[in-house]
Amino acid sequence: MKIAVILSTLVAATLVSAGKFHPVKFSDVEVVPNAFIIEYHDGVKHNQAQNSLKASKVDFKVRNEYNIFNGAAFTIKSDHSGEALAKVSGIKNVWHVTVQRIPKVQKSKKKPTDPEVTSLHHMTGVDVVHSKLKLTGKGVKIGIIDT
Repeated sequence: MKIAVILSTLVAATLVSAGKFHPVKFSDVEVVPNAFIIEYHDGVKHNQAQNSLKASKVDFKVRNEYNIFNGAAFTIKSDHSGEALAKVSGIKNVWHVTVQRIPKVQKSKKKPTDPEVTSLHHMTGVDVVHSKLKLTGKGVKIGIIDT
């Protein structure tokens, strides 16, 4: 019985523990300065998370609140890092906002009726995912949040 109580206490503690900061992994990615997407723990409302940020002396502006997932996009006016934001009560995950540019269109001498998978992969950026991340798509879920 004691073991069950200890285990349930440990599980509960990890659910409300500090969040995780997800830094940008590649040097060629353009990061928007002081802009973050912050996901809240389950059950934490927008105003609760914002009050926690204020209590932690974080000076911020809300860029967008999301309903598709429990979080928001923020501009941080103070010198808080992503790691520091992840330690704020109620914060589950923190990501930098990055700039995504549309690749330049490659002109082809082939007829428009001749589809070529490799050019489609280049135009959509799939070739970069295959070469840099070594991902083929199996088990990958993609979500785009426009801030």
